Amino acid sequence: MSLKKTKKKGFQTLISIAVIGIAVYLGFTPLFSLTPEGVPQAVITSSFGAIFVIILTMYLLNKQTEVEQESKRGQKIFEEKIGLYNEILNTIKSMLSDGKISEEEINKLPFPVIKLSMLADNQSISSFVEVYSKLNKIYQNSEDDSVDITDEEKDSIYRLLIAFASHCRKDIGISEEDIDTSILSNTVNTIIESTKKKRDYTKFNFNGKDLSKNRYVYEVISTYVKDKSPLCINEFNKIFPRDLKGKSNSDELWKTYDEAIKHYEDTGYTRYFISIDQGKDKKAGKPIQGKELVINLDDAEVCISNQWDHKGVKKFIEKIKEEKIRFE
Repeated sequence: MSLKKTKKKGFQTLISIAVIGIAVYLGFTPLFSLTPEGVPQAVITSSFGAIFVIILTMYLLNKQTEVEQESKRGQKIFEEKIGLYNEILNTIKSMLSDGKISEEEINKLPFPVIKLSMLADNQSISSFVEVYSKLNKIYQNSEDDSVDITDEEKDSIYRLLIAFASHCRKDIGISEEDIDTSILSNTVNTIIESTKKKRDYTKFNFNGKDLSKNRYVYEVISTYVKDKSPLCINEFNKIFPRDLKGKSNSDELWKTYDEAIKHYEDTGYTRYFISIDQGKDKKAGKPIQGKELVINLDDAEVCISNQWDHKGVKKFIEKIKEEKIRFE
């Protein structure tokens, strides 16, 4: 039975109790006085009592059913809201993690907004619309399929997300009040500071060009291979050992093309130079087009790591100095 029908039946039972109560109040005394004493009076008294108890019991049972249905309904809505809020935050998390808004990601947001309109309160809906509008504005500012998010834009998005989370916690009943303004401000500032890292923009000169760390390593190796061609993979590995940079699967100096593609498909991150436009493709399952940055050996295709810190480049330079390879 639906909750609406249960409430209707309960209301009808309540009216019946009221009618019987009034009828008993107005008619029981005359009826009782006209009934012979003894068994007849006892029968009438017990009958009225039984009828009243039966109807009252029906009302209480109906009320219990109504409460249970309301509880189940509330639990189901609560679970739907939690799932929806997690879906929204995970979608935006993927955008902020790689610092880009892709067409695929921005196209995921309209349906959560529609779901919010069905499940959330007005404040939560309004708060998320501000987040959505900000993301959409950033994406619309460029004609590219994937748009970079600046640090200032990230700061603004984090502030809007914290405000949205504050309304969400009220909506799901965790608190009856918004997060205190001072707590909200401190939370936002802490998140912003934790996501900012001082970056090393040191440039390395090679062939008359100032290059970033990862591009410097790539140019040194690719130039050497061109000068020494043909070069097989065993000879290449002697000069540039795969584990020179690190021994973990994600930290090798180079991988074969097939290994680099598999690593990308498994992790969703392009840790190796493969294609010129690979920066747009950081979501697993979306194939990388092109091989412009793949280095061709005589018997293999290799991809050089694009993840370098200053210490790693210094170690690389020490190695190529030993091999008497040109590094400037």
